[in-house]
Amino acid sequence: MTRTHPIARIALLLLAVLAAAPAAAQRVIWRGRSGGFDVAWTDRDISARRASDGALVFSARRLQDAEWVDLQGDHDAEVPVREYEAKYRLLSVAGSIISLEEASYCDCGGAHPILETRFVSYDLARSTVAHPHEVRVTDLVSEADLLRALTADRMIRMAMDSAHVRSFATLHALVERLKDREIRPGEDCTYAVQDSFPTEFALHHVENGRVAIRFSLPHAVEVCRGMMIQVGVLVPPATRFLPDLSAAD
Repeated sequence: MTRTHPIARIALLLLAVLAAAPAAAQRVIWRGRSGGFDVAWTDRDISARRASDGALVFSARRLQDAEWVDLQGDHDAEVPVREYEAKYRLLSVAGSIISLEEASYCDCGGAHPILETRFVSYDLARSTVAHPHEVRVTDLVSEADLLRALTADRMIRMAMDSAHVRSFATLHALVERLKDREIRPGEDCTYAVQDSFPTEFALHHVENGRVAIRFSLPHAVEVCRGMMIQVGVLVPPATRFLPDLSAAD
């Protein structure tokens, strides 16, 4: 799917979260309620609270504060983490599912800084602040329908041709067989399916009763670090997910 299309009245949001930013009053840019959760976008955070009791269940800022602490613990004085930054775009909210774009940068003491960009979707109903629940795409759509759509995609077909395979019985089999197979859509950069493929997706829009899902494929060569490509498919949503999509629409 090569054309672009806005999410049909699902909020498109933008946020940059700096892990080391000083405390300050947060300016509210957008706030909405979805699936029993109050979701807030401010100039310092993306957060969600249960509407019933106000309990915080997700905070992008707290997530990256914890990541910063973990990074410090994983390194010694000889190889310090010099700088870490995470930036987020909140792409959509549908029911209890929020989809984000996450770009992270780390000067972790190696020869080159680490720079990665990916999509990720969380289920707020199964999340806590300390443990956000990354949702698998097969929780929202039929695996068989998804496999048909993915194996018809041009870039996935490139990886399939490289692996000399024509079909898959499961999404797990697709990931295992195509993992790290380079996909070269142009002249310069190459990309690849990774183990985390089932959770690195974002809900994009609704079209003719089907939900558009976009998967992020990260760079496969160091010269292209931080870049990604998107694989987009249209798939009928699971019946139980239809009310959430209708409310988001």
